[in-house]
Amino acid sequence: QWEWHEAHRDLAKNMYRTSYSDMSHGRETYVRSDFPAGYGGHVPSVRFDLFHRNTALDRQIALRRSDPSRDAHPSFQMQLDGLPSVTAFPCGAKKNPTLGVVPHSGSTTNPRPPWGIMTGKTPPLNQRSVPQTLRRNASAPTLASAGAQLAAAAQSPQRRAAQESPMAAQFRSTVEHANSEANRGFMPTEAEMLAAERMC
Repeated sequence: QWEWHEAHRDLAKNMYRTSYSDMSHGRETYVRSDFPAGYGGHVPSVRFDLFHRNTALDRQIALRRSDPSRDAHPSFQMQLDGLPSVTAFPCGAKKNPTLGVVPHSGSTTNPRPPWGIMTGKTPPLNQRSVPQTLRRNASAPTLASAGAQLAAAAQSPQRRAAQESPMAAQFRSTVEHANSEANRGFMPTEAEMLAAERMC
């Protein structure tokens, strides 16, 4: 029966094969296509769920491929194996130079432009930095003018006097006069205060 019954012979050959032993011997462990990736036509090995590739169907497909009277697809085994089969004289992958191709600062993780990232003067956006174009204190006018007031306080007296209004200048001069009078005034010490109380 082994000699004349081909289906029985295929069953007996593959009855006790396991995926572990096939993987150890480099054989097939899943159903594979005989055509290149992306082929959308009829693939007999996939359509008929042909797992083992030593059966009668594989033998018939090989005979059909070698029959000159049949219009069959050629074998794509070399292409599936990754071997160059398109050109008559394959030369393999080009060996492009890599030394000094991408300029960097001595470390390959810091390439220079145009490969690297060009950072500007502004800090990167995160939860701790606010862009200058965004005013978070627009709802509070006092907070919005606080920065201007601080900047004005640091200016020179001549420039500050030229920019402020007449009423603000009068108020500022009054405050400065009161502060200067208070600094010139006499402040008795604690001992002098106690001596004055004893005299009374």
